This record gives sequence, structure tokens and C-alpha cells, in this order.
Amino acid sequence: MQQYRPTKAVVDLDAITSNVRQIIGAFPGFTYYQGVVKADSYGLRGPDVMRAILDGGCNFLCVSLVEEALTVRAEFPDVPVLILVPPPVETLPLLSRQGISVTVATAEQAAAAASVDGLKVHIRVNGGHDFFGGPTSQPEFAALFNSLRQSKAVIEGIYLHNYDGRSQQPTMAEFDVFEAVTVDIDLAEIPVVSTSVSLTLPWLEAKPYATACRIGNIIYGIENDTMGLKNCFQLLSQVTQVVTLRAGQSIGYCEAYKASADTEFIGVVPIGYGDGFAKTNAGRDVFVSGRRLKIATVTMDVTLLVGDADLRAGDEVVLIRDAAHLDEIAEHTGGVAEESISLLNERVYREYRRKTPDSFA
Repeated sequence: MQQYRPTKAVVDLDAITSNVRQIIGAFPGFTYYQGVVKADSYGLRGPDVMRAILDGGCNFLCVSLVEEALTVRAEFPDVPVLILVPPPVETLPLLSRQGISVTVATAEQAAAAASVDGLKVHIRVNGGHDFFGGPTSQPEFAALFNSLRQSKAVIEGIYLHNYDGRSQQPTMAEFDVFEAVTVDIDLAEIPVVSTSVSLTLPWLEAKPYATACRIGNIIYGIENDTMGLKNCFQLLSQVTQVVTLRAGQSIGYCEAYKASADTEFIGVVPIGYGDGFAKTNAGRDVFVSGRRLKIATVTMDVTLLVGDADLRAGDEVVLIRDAAHLDEIAEHTGGVAEESISLLNERVYREYRRKTPDSFA
């Protein structure tokens, strides 16, 4: 469909591929590099993004939803896929037929998986803070493990999910739990053992039993300021109209912004919370012709900027510039870096670039 609105998310596929290659080069020795493509590749969307990740060297993909897994399987029939969130019980036979691996965290989930012939299972170890619970004592974990080992299902993997991968003390405590509950298991017999993730790779040496690592945020250049990874995403639009306000005049619902100077200029930008561009963006900076301007308010379909005398209709607006800007946005909104891009929905057109002169990577 032809795009009439000048709002788009620009995705640099070369930068994604480059980032994956750089990560694998920096952290060699794993058999499996699991690229995390949940939330439709963190909002970047589409099979081209997944293909760029595979081109970089990932040989395993991780998702959160059954629907996401089936999409990956349709696009890439031979690529291993793991669902990181325990899926609904009724989907397990379908997932087994599709060769899609599933997560099991609790004894109840293990019991459901155990009855499905050939279902590939990854046991998610509860390091003490896991979303899905699960045993934290060795006897309970051993009972879960043995119930699967003696079943119709196949134990393909065991993994640890860190709740605060940048903090050494809680992360090491989680590893202590992992090693305690698996002490009687020969991990060398488990094909996929994953305890290293995006946030722990830069500072925590890989464990000798680990055959896999999961890389998510850093594929997209997010939440990593030590490796020189490339920016792969920008959110762009234009000023479509400049509104002049006099002192005391207001604009936006419930007088969202009121002019205090004799003359003020408001830029109208065609993006809003109907696109997944949250109202919490109000008050933060965007970039117009290299200078910072503040967002006055966000409505369903338009965002209003507090402009200046140089603001003109047609000016390009960089709503999200790079990873550093995402960190800045997260601090302003109280969210996390990947949140702003993951929220953007299908109303925002994605433009994919590969080997183009105007690449911004």
C-alpha cells in the first residue's frame, strides 16, 4: 500500500547483521547463538529482520508466543525455535508436530509436556526471581527433570533467565541456584545449556557447561555502551503544520500546552498513541534539523512540539535517533530502552535498508 503519511520506522538490516557478527566474534565458543526475536523482533518487525540476524550467524531463534513461533517456522523451516514463555497446554501437540521447542518451568507444566510424544522441552531454572516460578531446591528440580527424562517428551535444553543481568551480586546468586539444582545432572548430555544473555555476556565469563547464549537487546544495539555496536533503528516523521500561539492561548486537549510568550510556535507531527507512541513521551526531546525541541503533548494521531521561529512545515523530525536516545527516553518515561520501539504498532510503516548510501549505521 502506498504510504501517504511521512511517519516511518527505518530499520538498517546491515547494522543488525554486523552487530550479530561482532557479538559472536567477541564471545566465541558457543554451539548455539540464540537470537531473541520476541515482540516481532523488538518492534522492528518482519522476516527481513530475522533473516538479517541469521545472516549474522545466529543459528537458533527465541520468541515468546506460539503465534510468533509459528511465524518463524513458516519463514524458516529448518531453524530451531524456542518459546521462552510456557505455552498453553492445548498447543503442545501442534508445537511438537512443528518441531518447535517449548519452555517448562513448573512441575505442572512438566507433567503436561511429558505426555506429548517427541515434544522438545527446555527447562527454565528458577534462580530465585523467575516470572514463572518453579523449584529452587535440588530435590524438587530433580523430580521435575526426572519426570521429563522418563516421558514421551525430549529434554533438549536447560536455561537460566536473569532478572538483573547488569548487577553482579544477584546474578551470581542465581548462578549458585542453577548449579545447586543441577548438581546431579550431567549437563554435557543436554544439547542446549544457556546461562549467558545480552546483559551478562560483557562482564561474566561463560560457564564451561554452557553450549548456548541468548542475545536480544544487543543485537539491536540497545543497552550496550562498551562494544561500539551499530544503531539499527530510527523513528522519523515531519512537521506537517506550524501553529502560532499568542500569550495565554492553549492547544491540545484540556489545555495541554499554554503559551506564555507573546509568540510561540507549535509543530504538528503525524504520530500519536494510536501508533504506540505513548503519551509518556510528553516533555522529552526530539531532534529537528539537529536541534532539540520538546514534545508538548501526544494525542491519538498527532504529537505537538514546542517549536521556535526557525520551525517550518516539512522539517524532518527524529523522534527516536539511536540507542543513547532510547536510554534517555527510558529515563524520562520510567520504562526500559526497548520499550519505545516495541510499542510501535502496524500503523507505523517500516522501511528496511540494506547496503544503501543513506544508511545511518
